Formats: sequence, structure tokens, C-alpha cells
Amino acid sequence: MNRRLLCLHGHFYQPPRENPWIEEVEVQDPAAPFHDWNERIAAECYGPNAAARLKNDAGYIKDIVNNYRHISFNFGPTLLAWMQRRAPETYRRILEADAESVRRRQHGNAIAQAYAHAILPLANERDRRTQIRWGLYDFRRRFGRAAEGMWLPETAADLATLRVLADEGVRFTVLSPYQALHVRANGGEWEDARNAQFDPTVPYRVDLRDGREIAVFFYDGPIARGIAFGEGLASGDELVQRLEQGFNDARAHDEVLTVAVDGETFGHHKKGGDEVLAAALRHLQQREDVQLVNLAQALAASPPEREVEIAEGSSWSCMHGIERWRSDCGCNTGGQPGWHQKWRGPLRAALDGLHDRLATLYEREAARLFRDPWRARDEMIELLLEPERRRAVEFVERQAGRALEERERVTALNLLEMQRHSLLMYTSCGWFFAEISGIETVQILKYAARALQLAREVSGADLEPGFVEALAHAPSNVPELGNGARVYEALVKPSVVSLEGVAAHCAIAGLFDEYGKADQFFCYDVALRGRRREKAGSATLAMSRLEIRSQLTHERRDLTACVLHFSGSDIRCGLRPYDAQAHAEAEKKLFGRFAALSLAQMVREIDREFPGRDYTLRDLFLDERRRLAGQLLDETMRRYEDDYLQIYESNRRLIDFLREIDSPVPRPLQVASDVALTHQAQQCARALAEEKVDLAFAQTELLGVAQTARRLGARIEHGAIAGPFHEVLHRLVERLLTGSREAAAQLAGVLELAARLGIHLDLWEAQNRVWEAADELRIDADFLARAAKALWFDERTLAVRAQARRAAHAAAEAAAAL
Repeated sequence: MNRRLLCLHGHFYQPPRENPWIEEVEVQDPAAPFHDWNERIAAECYGPNAAARLKNDAGYIKDIVNNYRHISFNFGPTLLAWMQRRAPETYRRILEADAESVRRRQHGNAIAQAYAHAILPLANERDRRTQIRWGLYDFRRRFGRAAEGMWLPETAADLATLRVLADEGVRFTVLSPYQALHVRANGGEWEDARNAQFDPTVPYRVDLRDGREIAVFFYDGPIARGIAFGEGLASGDELVQRLEQGFNDARAHDEVLTVAVDGETFGHHKKGGDEVLAAALRHLQQREDVQLVNLAQALAASPPEREVEIAEGSSWSCMHGIERWRSDCGCNTGGQPGWHQKWRGPLRAALDGLHDRLATLYEREAARLFRDPWRARDEMIELLLEPERRRAVEFVERQAGRALEERERVTALNLLEMQRHSLLMYTSCGWFFAEISGIETVQILKYAARALQLAREVSGADLEPGFVEALAHAPSNVPELGNGARVYEALVKPSVVSLEGVAAHCAIAGLFDEYGKADQFFCYDVALRGRRREKAGSATLAMSRLEIRSQLTHERRDLTACVLHFSGSDIRCGLRPYDAQAHAEAEKKLFGRFAALSLAQMVREIDREFPGRDYTLRDLFLDERRRLAGQLLDETMRRYEDDYLQIYESNRRLIDFLREIDSPVPRPLQVASDVALTHQAQQCARALAEEKVDLAFAQTELLGVAQTARRLGARIEHGAIAGPFHEVLHRLVERLLTGSREAAAQLAGVLELAARLGIHLDLWEAQNRVWEAADELRIDADFLARAAKALWFDERTLAVRAQARRAAHAAAEAAAAL
């Protein structure tokens, strides 16, 4: 009987979103209530697939599984770098899943991905090779093994790209069935395979026409479309039925059914897709007629016996090949009626022109420092895997073959950073969507702006005017923006910041935060060498010496900073190079006159001492700008809140009366009620979180406030009290794991109270914690059952898991003692 091998592959990817000047993702409002899109998609997809719920018919959890253990997958290297910092538990589970698959299957589930998700057939030979080398090196460092396969961005392929894969030791890749032109059996005649008219259930080999070949898996197009865009994830049973349709008893060979989709389908694009996938995988694991495999395992079990010719310059997301990334081909996402993508060609032309000028500059300047400039770029990936770049000096001196002076080291690192950004500016998402002013295109233009800035710093060459002129040929669909040049000026240039700008940010923030003598601020080291600060009325004057150093380029500045805070959001900051005598004289002069002069006079004095540009709150990085604005608002909001509380207390009986006679409550009194009752609920919830009151007291108080709110038609802001409830939840879970019966009862009580108040609590982390540490649940069955039900676990399943985990630990300890 022929074998049926099934491989589900998830392509997990997000474009790099970091601000190029601070190497952190800034707040993205459309991703609310999350900070940014990475955080949102991690919460909706990446994390849930690492701990997917299998539920009974009543919706209670009967198992938590790691889907990555059972599917083939690739993650974008820049996404994994973000995840390592911001979602470390999910990151750990992904690596763990691959390691386990190697143990069980002798081949890992994970495959690599080209580094920055550029369309490789559109890249030159040198860039194509660097993107692939960086992706493979990143994979090897993270997963602890060499990658057997590699996912090509957008599955965009041509023979030149496949040859580089083979050069670098990659054995296989995955393509769309619509990328095949002809197929043939060994020694047979070529058959037309266009429009996916061929058998996709076997691996194929591609003749690279240089004496070598590479294996290719083609995914099943109709099944993949049904999962990604249809109803294939309606239920676990539906998904299994769809997958079964990919097999055919009439095929006289072992079948390898490959189904590849964007990994974000499972939970982000399709809510609950992670649980549907888990249910389908569990069902398939129990089948004897189907074997779940990963791609490398399938290749070992079924080596390619057939050959394929692929369409040169083809991809999975553009029916026109790779035109989506260089022309107005008609493929787009997110546009409005009547929009065009005529901007794509001029955008690529502008970036290509800039890229070539940067390459010439790099080759010329780097030749003075490195023995092999392009090898140095290829090997720069070593530095990228260490965010603080502690080995940067060792790296550049190894590439130079000699010790370098500080100025040379800075130039070398600037050149390498310039090249990194010249690669990042080709991230495919910049062309994928409908409009040049979209956040994805603005992001790649920011990488271009950073590369331009670095080019200027290392050589004095100003390549920006020519680049902006080229962008002017890229028409925008937004009338007020007009073209790419105006997009660049309006949406990119305001983000450009120098070391002085970072120092100004630190100086302004220092009015509100107490920095230590040495701190890390994003990708900068900041040393505060001295500061004086005084208040006069509502104004504050601060003067400090700041030393700032980029961790990425080792550039440094030693600066005197002067900040004048008038009141509210009115802040001005001046900078100049530090000179001990000038600093002391300015400090004596400014602070000596601070109390006596008017603010207008002080501004003139500061302008004379610091004649350069002024920095204000608007010059702060976005997250910090909002955080400090929030601090400035706190005092005002507290004052307004006190006023509302007084209005409410003075008019409570009137509001009651108006409600009794069914008369509208004036808006000011309604707002006062909302604010006052939210304040009362928040205070009580905070007291519960801080254990100043017990649960019984808090329940009486909070239900009473809720009842008053209903009677008065007031709205309690649930977000204001959800935070304290989450704190209580996580504290009780930790106590539950110490064997506290009281914690079990309180946990159930807190969750019941939250439900009665209409507060939605995210139980995901608490459930994961209890599931992972089930062996620590040493409490009576009745209390365990109550806690399990409150956390939406199937009661019996959790009890059985706790017993099994304890037995397994005891057996392991006994074996170790022998």
C-alpha cells in the first residue's frame, strides 16, 4: 500500500518595523489595543500556536499543545529577533518544537528564510547571496543546526536564486504549483504543467544547468486557498476533510501532500485558527493511514524522481510573476476604488539608483579598511545577532587584519550599517500594498533615509537630493501628498535623528525621570556626568553634561544640554559640545539670573549660550513623547477628577431624582457620575490587588458601585479596573501552585466577580502556568476542581495531568538515583 505523507507548512513573517534610529518598534495605533502589529499578531497567532487549546464540547480545555511540534514552519529572521526580546516564552517554545522534531524525526520542522524578505530574483547577485547567507547563519545560531531547506520570500524564484541556494548547501525549497512550466519522469518527455496541471504530491528536482540540482516541493493550491481565504478553518473536522481531498487512490506512488499558507492564518487572519489547527493535528496523529511529516523528513522518505522546469521570475502572490514588486500589474491589497500602483516602478528605480551609489561609495571607502569589503558585509550577520554589538571592535579589526584607530572603527561600523539599511530598504512589503504612503512603504523609505544619513557621515556625499528627485516620479493616490518626494518629506524626514537629537531626548526626559550615571537608552549608551536643576515658580531649569555613544556605530558625543520647562508641554532644549570652562560659566550665569529674569528673558539668554537649533517635546521619539505627555497630563487630570468627584457628590441626589422621573441627566452630570464611580471601583480594585482588603469586602463594594452605576445610568470604565484584577489573578495562581486551598477558592471567587462586573480577563498566561506546573498542584480534589473550572479547564483532565506529571518526575528522580 502506498504511503500518505502530509506536511502542513506555515510561513510566519512580519516585515521589520523597527525605527532605524533606535532599533525598536514604535507604537502603531491601528494595532490597538496592542502596542504594535508585532505584539498584536504575537498575541493572536504566534503565542497561541505555541500553546493551542484543545477543548471539549462545553468549551473547557482538555489539552494544551504546541502546534509547532507537528507542522513544518519558517519564521522571518527579523521577526525572531523581535520575538527573542519581546515574546521570549513563545520564542523558546518555537525553538523547543524544532529540537523535539529533530529527536523524533531525525529532521527538524523549521526551515530558514532569506533575511530581509527581499524579492531575490530582482536583487543583484551580491545582494541575493548576502540575503541567503544572513538567513542561513541566523537560523544556525538560533536553532543550533544547519538548515536543510529555505523559504524564498513570496516564493519568488528563478534559476539564479536556486543556484545560490545550492551553493550555500540548501537542499530544497517550496513553490506554488503555478510556478511550474513543465514536468517529466526520469528519461521521459516533458509535459505541460502550466495552471498547476500536474501531480503536486511528489517532490521534484530542478536542473540548475551547471551539473547540479535542487529539490522543490509544490504545495496544493486549491487546499491552501481554501484554508487561507475560504472556510477551510471552520472546524478541525472541516480542515481534515479538506486535506484528505489532496490524496488520490489512483496515484501509483507514495504521496507527499504539502499544504503551505501564511502562518498568520492560524489565529490572526482567522480567529481561532490555532485551535482548529490543533484539533485537526490531533485527529491526524491518531490516523494510521496518514503520517504527519516535515519537509526534510519527506525528502528523505521520498527522494525526487521527477524533474520540473519553473517559470523564471515567478511567485505565489502575483499572477504576473514578480511584477507586483516593480510595476502596476493590477495585484494589490488594501486599496480604494480607482487607485493605481504606478508608483511601484519609479520607487524601485529610485531605490536601485540609490543602492548602486551606496555600493560604489561602500566599495571605495571600505577598501581602505577591510581586506574584503563584501565578505565583511556577508559576515556582518555575526554582529546583528548581538543587539548591543559587544564584539564590534573585534569584528571590524578581524575584517581589517589590523588594529584600527577609534575614528576608523566608527567609519567601518557606519559603512556596514549603511549596507544593512540598503538591504532592508528592499523588504517586499514596501511594494505589496496599494499606496506609496502606506506604513510598509514609508518604513522602507526610512531605511533609505538612514542609509543616506550614514553615507553623508562617512564620506560627506549628499545623495539625498538625487534620491528625492527620483521619488518625485512615483505618483501617490493621495492628492495632498502628490508623489513619493512629498511622501518622503512629510512622513520620513521628520523621523531622521542625529546623535544630538538622541541627547536632547535624554535631556528632556531627564526632567521627568531620574537617569542613573550610566544608562542604556534604546541602542545608545548614555552617561550623565553632572546635572543641576532648579525651580522658580512654575518653571524648571536644568543643565547637564551628557556623553552619548551609539552601540551600533560607536559614534559618540560629549555635550552640554540646557532644558527650560515653562509649564505644561512647553519645553525647550539647547545643546552644544561640552567644554568645561564654558559649561561652568554658562551654569553660573543662567542659574544666577533664573529667579530674577522673566521667562522671555531667560529664553533669550539660553539662545545666546546655545545658538543651535531648539528641541521640544515634538522631537522626542513617539513612545517617549506620549509617555511624557501622559505624565504632564496626570496632574491636570487628577485636578479635573477631583472636580468631577465634588460635582458628583454635590448632585448625586439630583441625578437619582432625574432618573426616577425619567428625565434626561445633563451631560456634565453624566460625565461626573462616570468619573466618580470609575474612581471608586478603581480604588477598591487597587486595594484588593495590594491586599489591603479581602475578597469578601471588595466584592460587596464593587457590586455596590456597579449597582449604583446601573441605577444612575453611569458607565464604569472596565479597563481601569482590569489591571488590578489581572494582578490578583496571577498572584493567586502562584499561591495555588504552592498548594494553597485558600488560593483555589479565592481564584474562583475573583473570576466569578470579574464576570459579574462584566470585566473580561485574559486567562491565557494563567492557564499556561497552571498547565505547565500541574505537578505542583497538591490540593484536595474538590478545591482543584473548583480552580480548574474557574480557569476553564476540564476538571478531570487537569487532575489526571497533575498525577501523571508527579509520577513522571518521581520516576525520573528514581532513575537518576540508580
